[in-house]
Amino acid sequence: MGVANRIGSIDTARFLAISLVFYGHFVEQVMYLDNAAAAAQYKWLYSFHMPLFYVLSGIVHNEARPRLAIKPFLYRVLRSRLVPYFVFALLPAVIVLAGVPGWFPTVDLSAPAGYLDGVISTLMGLPAFNIPLWFLASLILLELLHFAIGRLWTTKTRLVAGIVAFYLIGYLFNRYVDVLSGGLIFWMAHVVPLGYAFYLTGILVRRSGILERAFPTWTVIAAGGLCLAGVFLSYDLNQGPFRLLDVVVMMFGTVGHPILFPLTALVGSALVILIARLLPAWRWLQYLGEITLLIYCLHGFFYHFVNPPLAAWMIANLPVSSACVLTAASTLAIALSLAVTAPLAMAIQRWLPQITGRSGRRSGERPLQGESQAP
Repeated sequence: MGVANRIGSIDTARFLAISLVFYGHFVEQVMYLDNAAAAAQYKWLYSFHMPLFYVLSGIVHNEARPRLAIKPFLYRVLRSRLVPYFVFALLPAVIVLAGVPGWFPTVDLSAPAGYLDGVISTLMGLPAFNIPLWFLASLILLELLHFAIGRLWTTKTRLVAGIVAFYLIGYLFNRYVDVLSGGLIFWMAHVVPLGYAFYLTGILVRRSGILERAFPTWTVIAAGGLCLAGVFLSYDLNQGPFRLLDVVVMMFGTVGHPILFPLTALVGSALVILIARLLPAWRWLQYLGEITLLIYCLHGFFYHFVNPPLAAWMIANLPVSSACVLTAASTLAIALSLAVTAPLAMAIQRWLPQITGRSGRRSGERPLQGESQAP
């Protein structure tokens, strides 16, 4: 999808999506301190916010990529994924070595062996030093899968069949195979079928042309209101079965009810896209959506170094047992986090594009028709 073909509201939706990731990971830390209000918000948000990322990735997918020869495809896609993955997955370990304490639940960094374990885990696609990057790991395998079979999805009927098939494969596999306990995590392959079902859903939505159509504002507001009500009415009906946490966590492959999960996920995704359509078409906001990949990579530093102590301070000093106080305080914390992250992401995009995997085109390399910088 090229610059001329970009849909501004989808870029805005991408920024809203990463803002929800910031919020979800913050209230997660508050929840770990036995806060019931945070647990409720965590479950509500996790019922749809990661499927939303796969849907948006499908919407902005460049239809020309599956038609590339394999070498230029691997160069373009793996460069834009593997380079930022390894840079931002390993950088937090350097910060800890410099003496900054952090929260790393999957490795023990009190001994050198913990760093080796973390590096091995990162090489296997579970980024122990920057856990939020699990989505990027899954996206690498997902895009390789789509390159291999993307030519199959020539009609809407085929797309619908693919969505159903991959959802069932992903759901049934994760329902009966516990990859976490079995130590079977490899580049989040267990999440890929589920993610691919939502990715294909995004492609289907884009091809339908509905995103380019103009609708009266009242219609968008009404649809958004119905989606909001739908999420509130359905998210807590999903009572599992879950593992580790009693909520939808796609990273674990645990999504609960086979019908309620996709229902809430799709309604919640539609909600965010509709809200984005209602917001003003501010260019700066759309640009932040365009560089969501960088903001997402930088988010891991808040996840590991800032959120745990800040959540502990809030529990000790604010009446966050009240959902209103929790929401207000968490929103302020996320706004400040984004205020720090966004300028840094813009600076990296401009001055250090090499670490994003976008260091410029090789001599003689031709751009894809309609190619964009979108992740």
